[in-house]
Amino acid sequence: LSFSKALQTYKSELGERHPITLRNVSNVSVLLLEEAEGLTKSEAKSIIDAAKFEMEGALGAFLSLNDSWAYRFDVASLKTNLGLVAVWQGKPKKARKLLKQIEGIEVLADSVLEKRIATLKVLLEKLEKEKEK
Repeated sequence: LSFSKALQTYKSELGERHPITLRNVSNVSVLLLEEAEGLTKSEAKSIIDAAKFEMEGALGAFLSLNDSWAYRFDVASLKTNLGLVAVWQGKPKKARKLLKQIEGIEVLADSVLEKRIATLKVLLEKLEKEKEK
């Protein structure tokens, strides 16, 4: 898989915990999620699981850098993507927990990130209504 090779290259060149490496890992994970969108649920599962694993690792690494203000957009973006994965997996409680954490992070108004957070809210509300039935 070319994504796997790209991830290894980023990690080896700058180090696994360098912010640029973490951003690139996050970006490649988003590309994996986009690739999975066009597949059936069974085909997409392993791709989404791999992306989720990489994003969780990147999130943990950003949090360990102990500079929440400098990396707030990275953290908010990762949590948003993980929230979207939780919705896809049918886990509204996990998605709601992530959304509450995201809402405590200041993001730019009218940014792409703010729009993705709004999408997460809509999809989560839809999932919660489906689960109520």
